[in-house]
Amino acid sequence: MKALLYLLIAACCAGCASMTPDAAATATEPPFYAPDFALDTLNGERIRLNDLRGAHVIINFWATWCEPCRVEMPDLDALARQYAGELVVLGVNVRESSSLITTFLNDVPVSFPILVNPPDSVLTDYVVIGLPQTLLIDPEGIVIFRTFGPIERAAFIEVLNDALTS
Repeated sequence: MKALLYLLIAACCAGCASMTPDAAATATEPPFYAPDFALDTLNGERIRLNDLRGAHVIINFWATWCEPCRVEMPDLDALARQYAGELVVLGVNVRESSSLITTFLNDVPVSFPILVNPPDSVLTDYVVIGLPQTLLIDPEGIVIFRTFGPIERAAFIEVLNDALTS
């Protein structure tokens, strides 16, 4: 069963092969580096992931039509506020119009940046096969946690606290 779990983790990170700056490393050999990207926010600013090195980063891929995404947004916002200064939260909307996203955010407001229009390469690099998908990246750029489906706040806080104290 453990071997199956390791195989599943390796498969989920298969898109992470391009994550590592060391050409000798493969998708089955940790660490898995988060691929860099530069995306625009809903308000037109540009955020480059590598510019956030030195901080823990949560990346959440989501869409307005995704009910679990809607449910977890307040938890992600609470984490962004609770851990301000220690953590950066980024919401990456998957290919919806700015007006649709803005309408959604009027109902479910968040304080963290919403990134828009990710190209296929970003979705492929992060193996976005379902929504929501959440990743936690350490200050060195290594993916230390990934989950498909909504986060469970209490369990995620444990993961986050462990990461922030190690």
